[in-house]
Amino acid sequence: MGRGWTKAVPLKAVVVAIVVAVAAYAIHRNWAALVRGFQELPLWVLGIAFVLTVLAQGVALLMWRVVLADLGSPLPLVPAARIFYVSQLGKYLPGSVWTIVGQMELARAERVPRRTSLTQGVLVLAIAVGAGVMVSVLLMPFLGRETFARYWWAVLLLPLILVALHPPVFAKVVDTGLRLLRREPLEVLPTWRGIGRALALQGLVWLLLGLQIWVVVVGLGGDPLPSLLASVGGYALGFSLGMAAIGLPAGAGLREAVLVVALSGVLSPGLALLVALLARGIAVLADVVVALAAALLTRRAGDLPPPAQQPANEKLGRSLCPPHGPPHRSSGPQA
Repeated sequence: MGRGWTKAVPLKAVVVAIVVAVAAYAIHRNWAALVRGFQELPLWVLGIAFVLTVLAQGVALLMWRVVLADLGSPLPLVPAARIFYVSQLGKYLPGSVWTIVGQMELARAERVPRRTSLTQGVLVLAIAVGAGVMVSVLLMPFLGRETFARYWWAVLLLPLILVALHPPVFAKVVDTGLRLLRREPLEVLPTWRGIGRALALQGLVWLLLGLQIWVVVVGLGGDPLPSLLASVGGYALGFSLGMAAIGLPAGAGLREAVLVVALSGVLSPGLALLVALLARGIAVLADVVVALAAALLTRRAGDLPPPAQQPANEKLGRSLCPPHGPPHRSSGPQA
């Protein structure tokens, strides 16, 4: 067992204990909605919704690894899953920073620099919100007049997000922040190729989560075709705005409010609220299940020695390194 693993065990145990307790509390808060869901819906509908949520989390892990590799710190699947899924439970704590803090601490055992983890956490959040806004803006005409009347301003966020995700702009902002924190600048900068792949994967995440909503809506009697677009667009808009609302645990309240408005054209207000609450309950259950599974999987694989550490430029591979320019500053893996 590697030294990094041994030193990090107490911290991991504390982090896991805290976030699981918070997630259990979140399940308790949504228990009434889950019970009503079992009463109103066939078990197979809830099962499909749960599977779609887990699949979405699997794609989200792939997106997370793409961003981390693009910043010069690729990780194998198992340790990446442990870091990603366990830290994701931190979103149920007040404030949006605990997920990133958890990733920074857990990734230290895999020799990922803290500044890289911090940058990745900010970039992943921006990509998730950006992809959600893109999907919702494309589907805004199908979300009904009330949704557009209340959330039309989300359209204005799209150009701002695209500018913020422009690699040179993002790198300058991050380097400024790192300098204020008295940390070294990034050695490897994000690339358009990496950000583009991450945006595509995150778009697939929103599609799967929207299909989860759609399955429940149809199970409650919603018209399949109109409810499909409303489910995907409404959930992407509500979830992305909830993620951007720093201070709300997992976007509590805002996410449900947006989804209820988006579904108002295909379901009654009472059933739309039930769908929103069920979606949160299913998400909490899925978060806890995959986090525990990742922790157990890592525990079994933990006796394997860590891979030999290589210099950053050798990790990326010679063919991936830029042919010219200073060796300490790279624009990330190239095509």
